[in-house]
Amino acid sequence: MKKLLKISIVLVILVAAVLAGVVFYADRYLQTPEFKAQVTAAARDAVGSDVQIGDLKASVFSGVTLKQVVIANPPGFAGNLLTADEFVLRYDLLPLLQKRVQVDRLSLGKPVLTLCKNDKGDWNYEKFGVQGAAPAAKPATAPAPSKPTTTPSSSGGGAALDVRLSKLALADAEVVVLGAGGKALTKLEKVDASTSLDMAGGKTTGSGNTSIATLNAANFLFGRGITAPVAVSAEAVKLAPLRGKLAGGDVSGEVALKLAGGFKYVVNIAVKDGSMETLLKEAGTKPLMTGKLQATSDLEGAGGLPTITGKGQLAVSDGLLVQLPLQDVLATLLQVAALKEIKFQTCTVDYALANNILKTPSIKLIGPRIQLTGSGEMSLADYTLNHELTLALAKDLLGAVPSQLKSALKPREDGFMTLTFKVTGPYDSPKTDLLGGVIKNVIQDQLKKLFK
Repeated sequence: MKKLLKISIVLVILVAAVLAGVVFYADRYLQTPEFKAQVTAAARDAVGSDVQIGDLKASVFSGVTLKQVVIANPPGFAGNLLTADEFVLRYDLLPLLQKRVQVDRLSLGKPVLTLCKNDKGDWNYEKFGVQGAAPAAKPATAPAPSKPTTTPSSSGGGAALDVRLSKLALADAEVVVLGAGGKALTKLEKVDASTSLDMAGGKTTGSGNTSIATLNAANFLFGRGITAPVAVSAEAVKLAPLRGKLAGGDVSGEVALKLAGGFKYVVNIAVKDGSMETLLKEAGTKPLMTGKLQATSDLEGAGGLPTITGKGQLAVSDGLLVQLPLQDVLATLLQVAALKEIKFQTCTVDYALANNILKTPSIKLIGPRIQLTGSGEMSLADYTLNHELTLALAKDLLGAVPSQLKSALKPREDGFMTLTFKVTGPYDSPKTDLLGGVIKNVIQDQLKKLFK
């Protein structure tokens, strides 16, 4: 009996030594150029495009570290989909004994993600992995009918593994979204995020925090210092409540990326006490308007500008409107110099966006001597206008107005004189029916007097 016990102990030691040797040599193999080449080739097959890895360090027991990772765009797209200085995967093997995958860390260091469109209007992320997917092989003969079997999720004995990701992180990330022709739609700079993720019992949950140093929307709107808690589920990734700055004002709201039923983003934000002058300067345009800015916007989309729908309101108080192309047209036709620089107490614009058309059902600019109201729409494809507006002038501004135009002005109860006209054509060189409409009105008035 004692001899049998000794033999058993010796066998156990031998088996342990063999296993240790296998693990040792396997671990040594993970550091070889051959293993790196195999990993790179497998990655290329999986994503359907070129993959490059600068350096690879792997351990059977703890995980993988990749340096200088480059994933090229799928065929039909120029440039790279993703680059990263570092990719780190750290895991714990012991929880596998309890049918649980424990990932301690999954992170990307200084990643740059570029989403773009090709000439056909397809997004590169939609083609990601398509080339690498192998078609299912067709059986030579029809398979024999088999007895129904229970799936792992429905059988208690074959339950799927639970996955716990303690830390999913981005460090100093950059996200760029390019539209048709390589035009920049959105750019996020210095994005830092850290979340946990649990996938158990058929459910996905997660939470964490994120920060974005700069959000650049089409080189026009610049959000800064954005922070928000993150909530993750199988249906959506939600950032709320969101806080930040825009044009010197406070930004609040929420952003959600809906994953179920097709990718879609939803943005609900409000801006309080911003500066119109700052907003326009950051956009690189002329300071056409000054004043304190308040705004609300509820938008959703699935890609670039043509996919976005929504509504909102922009309100500016105690400001000046200067050098707008329409102002020069009106000032020249009416011979009212004050139209070149309009002082106002309030300016509000309600808008609705759909099918690349920005509709403005209500436009109100109210000043002490000049007021402008109306409605219309602008095509965002070519920035052409189609508006009907009513201009109201205080009587003391009418001295130099041509007689034909002056006769077309209609008195209002508050003493202002009004004139309704249309504005069409390109935003930077609009056309108006002001003269044609006035002459028509004058002729009609003369005919009425003639046949009285």
